[in-house]
Amino acid sequence: MAQQPIVNYSLPPWIQFGAGAIKNLGKHVRSFGGKKPLIVTDEGVTNAGILSKAVEPLKHAQIDCAVFDAIQPNPTDLSVLEGLAFHQAEGCDIVIAIGGGSVMDIAKAIRILTTHEPPLENYYLDVGGMDRVTSNLPALICAPTTAGTGSEVSQASIITDTSGHTTEGHRKRIIKTPYNVASLALLDPELTVGMPPGLTAATGMDALTHGVEAYVATRYHPITEGVALQALKIIGKSIRQAYHHGNDIEARGEMLIGSAMAAFSFQRGLGAVHSLAHQLSTEANIPHGIANAILLPEVMIFNLSHAAKGYADIAAALGVDTSAMSTADAADAAIAEIRSLNEEFSMPKGLGIAGLKWERIPKIAKDAMLDHCYKFNPRPCTETDMRDLFEAAF
Repeated sequence: MAQQPIVNYSLPPWIQFGAGAIKNLGKHVRSFGGKKPLIVTDEGVTNAGILSKAVEPLKHAQIDCAVFDAIQPNPTDLSVLEGLAFHQAEGCDIVIAIGGGSVMDIAKAIRILTTHEPPLENYYLDVGGMDRVTSNLPALICAPTTAGTGSEVSQASIITDTSGHTTEGHRKRIIKTPYNVASLALLDPELTVGMPPGLTAATGMDALTHGVEAYVATRYHPITEGVALQALKIIGKSIRQAYHHGNDIEARGEMLIGSAMAAFSFQRGLGAVHSLAHQLSTEANIPHGIANAILLPEVMIFNLSHAAKGYADIAAALGVDTSAMSTADAADAAIAEIRSLNEEFSMPKGLGIAGLKWERIPKIAKDAMLDHCYKFNPRPCTETDMRDLFEAAF
């Protein structure tokens, strides 16, 4: 029997889940010793009236706050520096993220630079940054307003690097460390009720992709293997209801907890879908969840020879009756179920329709090999494979 590897497991942060949980925000800030939090958000959250649901409990607790809402999709390292300067100018002592994945990613990076010397370049995973981030960080509270990225429970922060370390311009880079996990994940489904159907679908397919890729990833992590499958059961049962009936608070809550579980599970690793999708937000302005949804069936086909049993399990988790199917047929059924969801959610039929230019594929295939996620894909990938997958999904 082969000797088991030595592994490090990091369990999720403190999670408070339930409708109305945001009303406890003032109490939580005080429990962390906070006197003036920096709220990181975006204009969409502010304009939708969601931010006020966080500010009111702070006012009630007589806690002053500063709001930094200049966060754009695919946020850059320049936004991190802007937020850091605002944090310092306002004299803030803890950080609260109210928003989707981009907001939480920027909040995590700002938090690191409050106690760690810039530049942010020092802390990216691909340059050994995991060993440079230490535990002396202020508290971070994350309250997601979408059910998809799961950044509130993950160790990762994804930032668009503007320093030009690609074949041609910007690329997504990752800060990953156990110290990057939020001090508290505040999961209130009432904050997600306002999501329109398109955003519900895109973020839901992002969470589903996390679960699928994590379940068949190659890193040894039996804890998250089980969590990934359970996340897929929850998402499979609730994603259609949340899409078609956005005011269903139970479905919204199930998607929120399923998203958090799926994100926790990618401690096991992700796969080629994410290495490919990370290129599309900066290259073609394709939202990450939509990119994942389009790419996922093609990558699953590519992986069939190495992951059929895992995909068969996933089909059953998503609600497909596989009792009379062979493993191969059940794996095919999992792919068919993903395609069915994409069709029902009116996802673009391909990356070309979504905005990718065919002539850019060789460039982004090369850049995909700079991303670390594919290293845990069940089938090894080459640059040629990446190009073929982009073309198959075009």
